[in-house]
Amino acid sequence: MLLFIVMFSIKGIVLDVVFAPIRESFPTNCFFAWLAEILNSEALNIHPENIELFNNKMAGQFLLHIKSSFVGAFVVAFPYLIWELWLFVKPAIPPHQRRRSIRYVIETPIWFIMGLLFGYYVIAPLAINFLGNYEVSSQINNIIEVSSFMSTVLSVSFAAAIAFQLPLLIRLLATIGLLTSAGMRQYRKIAVVVLLVFAAIITPPDVVSQVLIFFPCYALYEYGIRIAAKIEVQKAKEEAEYQARMQQEQAAIQEEAEMTEEVAAEEMTEESSDDKQ
Repeated sequence: MLLFIVMFSIKGIVLDVVFAPIRESFPTNCFFAWLAEILNSEALNIHPENIELFNNKMAGQFLLHIKSSFVGAFVVAFPYLIWELWLFVKPAIPPHQRRRSIRYVIETPIWFIMGLLFGYYVIAPLAINFLGNYEVSSQINNIIEVSSFMSTVLSVSFAAAIAFQLPLLIRLLATIGLLTSAGMRQYRKIAVVVLLVFAAIITPPDVVSQVLIFFPCYALYEYGIRIAAKIEVQKAKEEAEYQARMQQEQAAIQEEAEMTEEVAAEEMTEESSDDKQ
């Protein structure tokens, strides 16, 4: 709530961030303009200047201000929210697993921010260019409602942020033994279909956004295979160390038992000698 008040009071900065993808000075737009000039291909050029926004609701701009302030506050507060969530579940976590669980507290905000930036700087401009300039007839002009524009920017950005949590999910499932690297390799084709469906669900209804979400998801899936394999090696090492430790303990117990038997035998021998004397 405190961050919401701060974001609401600096609406100029927050709304500049929301509407930046339709400016020619936006880094992604500048990059594609440079690439189009180098390769002499107009198809690569993004035309954000063609996007015309309007508002047709009495409270439309006020609600836009509130929504953008809330989203900005949530993004800034996300690492702290994850920390508070971990503190809430910490008493239920066994002491020997708390050290491992803190890794998720650190990595979750990192992957979330990385995904959010990828969606904002890569997917959002391309999705806006495709959807905003797409036409089925020259008689129809695209005049985009401002709330629709904002929903597109937020949906693709948060979709990427959610998709980038895939390595953490794979790490968790591999740690508890529900997922193996061999199984992930075996069902790679099924995973491709699932990721395509997932990308279609969390993105706007256009092929460009779906494909742009799918490729990083698949790259993260392949990265997840390496994570699972690494966890398996670590588990095997820990199991080998545990077995070696158990064998050492058993050998020590057996050696102690043998020494006890020898001492007992010597005592019996001495007692027998004393009796004879």
